[in-house]
Amino acid sequence: MPNNTIAVEIIEVSKRYGYLQALKSVSLKIKEGEFLAFSGHNGAGKTTLLKIIATHISPSSGTVKIFGDDAFKNSAETRRRIGLVTHESFLYDELSVRENLLFYAKLFSVKEEDDFLDTIEFLGLKRWYNVPVKQLSHGLRKRADIVRALIHNPDLILLDEPFAGLDPNTCDVLVNYFKSRKGKTLLISSHSLEWSKKICDKRISLDKGKIVEEMSF
Repeated sequence: MPNNTIAVEIIEVSKRYGYLQALKSVSLKIKEGEFLAFSGHNGAGKTTLLKIIATHISPSSGTVKIFGDDAFKNSAETRRRIGLVTHESFLYDELSVRENLLFYAKLFSVKEEDDFLDTIEFLGLKRWYNVPVKQLSHGLRKRADIVRALIHNPDLILLDEPFAGLDPNTCDVLVNYFKSRKGKTLLISSHSLEWSKKICDKRISLDKGKIVEEMSF
């Protein structure tokens, strides 16, 4: 359950790409432990907002605080508390799932392989653990990328279109996994309200770069 600690605070954040205004003075507070979905049509601003929270792109104006700290004054430290999954994989095709995960584990000073083997088991990846990533189906690659993103046990989990292109069985696996992440703060950007509402407590609807609705599922 959410507590009163603010995990993410967005203050008057705007983002412009040339003539395109992607976000317009967005302000939002997200409590620690909340599971929240951003919804809206293509171009509504939900992916841009998620990438700004992840510190992958900077806002044109405004402030983003992650667990009380300015996200962009020390972005390297902020990212250590964040796990990001996007529609683009960060895994290396030529390496096996295990080799990829050991590489990322070293980056985040995760010393024991046992620390993520339970997640491999939960997501049904054990059979493919030593298989090159290029041989995996889209669904299996997505599962492996989720292990990669969560390998350092982040406090804030960001998911951009996690269900896109996945079969219902894989979606069910992901839903069950993320529902088990109680105590974490989880934000999803997704077109699929059907799957988002199986995980999230509430949703924020965006349109033309502005928040237009906030409601419980």
